[in-house]
Amino acid sequence: MLNRKVYLLALTFFALSCTVGERRQTTVTRSWPAGGIRNLKVIEVDGSLWVKAGASDHISLVARVRHHGTRVDKDDPNRGYFKTEIDGDTLRISQRRSGRVHIVFPLFGHSRPHIDYELEVPSTIALELKTVNGRITTRGTEGEAELVTVNGGIDAETAGIRELYAKAVNGQVRAKFLRDFNGAKLKTVNGRVEAILPSSASFTCNLTQVNGDFEASFPLSIHSHPGSRRVSGEVNGGRYQLQITTVNGDVEVQHLSVPLVPPVPEVKPVPPVPPPPTS
Repeated sequence: MLNRKVYLLALTFFALSCTVGERRQTTVTRSWPAGGIRNLKVIEVDGSLWVKAGASDHISLVARVRHHGTRVDKDDPNRGYFKTEIDGDTLRISQRRSGRVHIVFPLFGHSRPHIDYELEVPSTIALELKTVNGRITTRGTEGEAELVTVNGGIDAETAGIRELYAKAVNGQVRAKFLRDFNGAKLKTVNGRVEAILPSSASFTCNLTQVNGDFEASFPLSIHSHPGSRRVSGEVNGGRYQLQITTVNGDVEVQHLSVPLVPPVPEVKPVPPVPPPPTS
């Protein structure tokens, strides 16, 4: 009898482990009218965030969910994986918190889904994007932006007419300002920082770095001390603040310039070879 109970217990554990360990993928698509929405706030734990400027009359979302046997709520437009709500002029997207207790088997993973978000928004919308394990990418936006991740990089391309705040712990921070510059704070602990600004940008640079190389195409003063490096200087009048902080990583502050197209080399005609003399 004891052997039979042990066998049934082992069989049950094996079945549960297979169910928990099975990896599935679900895609959720949503769309909202953009009228009246001025802010987008996305809070996630496990997943990357990709936001690009698009049509001005609506906001679209594609969420790719990877999960281990999580139940699907067919009555929920988000299938029960995340929560969306409009509060005044703000669209909020966040991980759904369930009151149900989930059994977790450490050897076979957990039931919390991994969600990658792709959003297309009006270019002027303000962004607040935060995740723990994932990369944050923005393209073509013009509004103020706050981008925060713990384990992942940040790659932001913005018009530069609003201030940018980008912070990572383990990952690279890259910020490219396409038209203008109105201030930025770029921070990371373990990773490089790259800032690309128009040559006409007016800023005061304050940089703190411990380990890593520094390179700039703007005239800046470098003050090195044992265990740290500080870089400061005013460019084009120093109107806005550029603050860069990293512990372990290189730093680059570069011009935004259009690469030159090399000229096509002139092809000279080859003179005809005279025939050999006849004897």
